[in-house]
Amino acid sequence: MSPYGTFGALGMAFGAILSMAVMAHSAPSLCLSSYPDNQPINAYPLDQNGAFALGFIHSVSGTPVVDTYQIDAGEIVQTSEVFQAHGAGLPSLGNEMNATGWRHENGKFILDLERPIGEMIVRVQPEYENTLHIADQSIALASLGHSVLRIAACDPSSE
Repeated sequence: MSPYGTFGALGMAFGAILSMAVMAHSAPSLCLSSYPDNQPINAYPLDQNGAFALGFIHSVSGTPVVDTYQIDAGEIVQTSEVFQAHGAGLPSLGNEMNATGWRHENGKFILDLERPIGEMIVRVQPEYENTLHIADQSIALASLGHSVLRIAACDPSSE
């Protein structure tokens, strides 16, 4: 007999099963669809942290930019913007909206953020090398065959 009594042991077992089910179901996914007609393209499972990044070549500076995100409570939140050169449309100070930090490391500017995004509408142009980075996978967004994409957190089993 368990030191917690019959119901204590059952409660602990139920709690363990429930937490495994929640963990198995709680890893978020990222769904891409065409825009504006919202036709599903693909769903990409994310790690438990819901982390992903979008990389592109900045249209003015011609240098790489990487925006990092994570899924939090079913919504996309931007966590940083990493870039090499200042240009139109890039932050220049740490007082950007929802900024939590600003630094220069290894030749790159890093703006730390906690910026709720919700869903994103992304214009895809091959010359700007729009790329989705998920764990060890990089997807050239132009290879998906759409000039505009909707990117949103999702549960692909309910799509």
